Amino acid sequence: MRSLRFNTILLLSIVFIFLIPSNIFAFDGDILARLLKEEIRKSSINKEVNIGDIKFIGFSPNGNCLPEKLKIREIKRPNSVEFTFYCGTRQYRAIATYEILLTLYISQRNLKRGDVIAEEDILEIKKPSDKMPSGAIRNKNELIGKVVKRSISQGIILKQDHLYSGVPVKRGSHVQVLITSGKVTIMTDGVLKSDTTVGEMAKVQCFQTGKEIVGELVDKDKVRILL
Repeated sequence: MRSLRFNTILLLSIVFIFLIPSNIFAFDGDILARLLKEEIRKSSINKEVNIGDIKFIGFSPNGNCLPEKLKIREIKRPNSVEFTFYCGTRQYRAIATYEILLTLYISQRNLKRGDVIAEEDILEIKKPSDKMPSGAIRNKNELIGKVVKRSISQGIILKQDHLYSGVPVKRGSHVQVLITSGKVTIMTDGVLKSDTTVGEMAKVQCFQTGKEIVGELVDKDKVRILL
């Protein structure tokens, strides 16, 4: 009877071992990826990174040992790194791909021409540096308070050419025109013929002559023309 009970317990133990998922004893690659991410981040001027495939050189760790003492041997441009680490008492070598992630901003709602961007209008996202669109704005301070130059749909990456570079003045606005020739300055009134920002060249139609002339919009209601 005692022998039968022992055999039964032994059989159940063997069955239990086979029923345990095999990955319970598998090496945890996520922990290794987190360690590697932190080391690359330190060597990349505190930039955030995303780890891709990890391939072991020679032996690969097995069992549930925890990776530690990770050390970068060489960063291979543009996007791979060779490193070593310990798992238990044994040292391993591996190579991994990675991406540097940069911050940019997208529109959280549809924006119309003339809208002033507020903080709740934008959303911060991360994107690999090699997929960063040209002109994308990465500094939130370059967005807040700026005026939208043309309509932008929700979810669009915000770029410099979406915004007015200075204070925008709309077409049809009345302005004072200062025409200077040498030491003589003539003042007259006119109207802007197109949207313009302060500091840029503007086309204006003079009320007195009816002619269109071009000068610098030096203030929101003043155009200076040098002859």
